[in-house]
Amino acid sequence: MKFNLFLFIAIVVVAANCGKDKFQTKPTVSIKSYNTKIVSANGTLRVILEVTDKEGDAQDSVIIIKNRLNRRVVATIRDTIRYKFPTFPKTSKIQAEATLDYQTILSAINPPTIPGSNPLQKEPDTLKLKFAVRDNAGHTSDTVTSQQIIVIRQ
Repeated sequence: MKFNLFLFIAIVVVAANCGKDKFQTKPTVSIKSYNTKIVSANGTLRVILEVTDKEGDAQDSVIIIKNRLNRRVVATIRDTIRYKFPTFPKTSKIQAEATLDYQTILSAINPPTIPGSNPLQKEPDTLKLKFAVRDNAGHTSDTVTSQQIIVIRQ
């Protein structure tokens, strides 16, 4: 009896693992690399994303949500960004580069100054970015969250 239960559990585990490498209709996205995690004044952040999609039509857009983590809450600039993908041949797995220039990655409209700084310096934006991908059929991937990104303010 115990052997039959063990055999049944083993079959269920093997069957569950067999489908994990197959692509899904809903796109998936993961972060492969960053060019930096500290964006200097007038710098650029580049994030390499790996996107998979069963039909190969993850070509609609990438959605980026900026989540400001600073303790002092201030009004923010455009927290959600949506970029259209360029046209490319259908493929079930791609690497895409999300390039955010300095003006795009800034978060606080009027960042507070750092107390005690002399000369006065603005508080950097501390962010986590969330990425999602939408395919041509309207399916949206789950979101993937970046590590902490710091944007130095001028």
